[in-house]
Amino acid sequence: MTFVKYLKTAQTAMRGLTNGGLAYLLPQAALSVVYLVPLMFIWRAVASDGAEAGMTLAQLLSYTYVNALLGEVMIVRTHLTAWDSAGECMALFTRPMPVFGQTIARTAGEWVPSLLAFSLPMALASPLFSINIAPRTLWVIPSLALCASLGFAIEFIFLCVTMRLRNVSWLTSVIRSAVVSFFSGTVIPFRILPFGLDRWMAYQPFGSLGGATLSVWVGSADALSVIPTQIFWNVAAWAVAAAWFRASRDRMVSYGG
Repeated sequence: MTFVKYLKTAQTAMRGLTNGGLAYLLPQAALSVVYLVPLMFIWRAVASDGAEAGMTLAQLLSYTYVNALLGEVMIVRTHLTAWDSAGECMALFTRPMPVFGQTIARTAGEWVPSLLAFSLPMALASPLFSINIAPRTLWVIPSLALCASLGFAIEFIFLCVTMRLRNVSWLTSVIRSAVVSFFSGTVIPFRILPFGLDRWMAYQPFGSLGGATLSVWVGSADALSVIPTQIFWNVAAWAVAAAWFRASRDRMVSYGG
């Protein structure tokens, strides 16, 4: 029955985004295409100039394309910070489900519409762009699961930062987006960074997010070295998130109360 509760929560979150019809998802899908297509031309231009990128053109294209398709999973973004600001986090404690479970179920449910409206059609259209998005190994499945799990843990850690600092939800969200986007390796693959930066960037906690899974996906990194690192950071991050959230939740302020 517990699983059914989470499933119903995910379905409710999914319907919350589609009650107005799938047409409301088209603007976001169009923006994703506008973001993706220029990058394809940029990587091809870089390759045609003979620049040494540390990855083949096919890997770069696949890396960027898959990141666009699975960006929400690669870099998890929940509404926790906004909920804390609006007082909605308090409602999570009034329901007969763990706060962690509710948040994960609601966020996963909100992934489904964009995956169906954008990711699936664009995945089918990838041959039109001469891009092979087939994963090089099935190890991408556990790697992607670990990536998403770590993303949720980091979200709760940033929520704790917000609760501790108070009234800086927007600033915390902006800093979190900037830091995670760069240090995760999703915007710029670690392999193309100069001065050997890729050697240590892959081992910091954010490096086990999207960039790690994408590297396994395109074959630019060995899964047997990536996945143990992801497991380590999952254990560490969830331990910190659980302990810090337990210590911080009493500081939560809602509507001045």
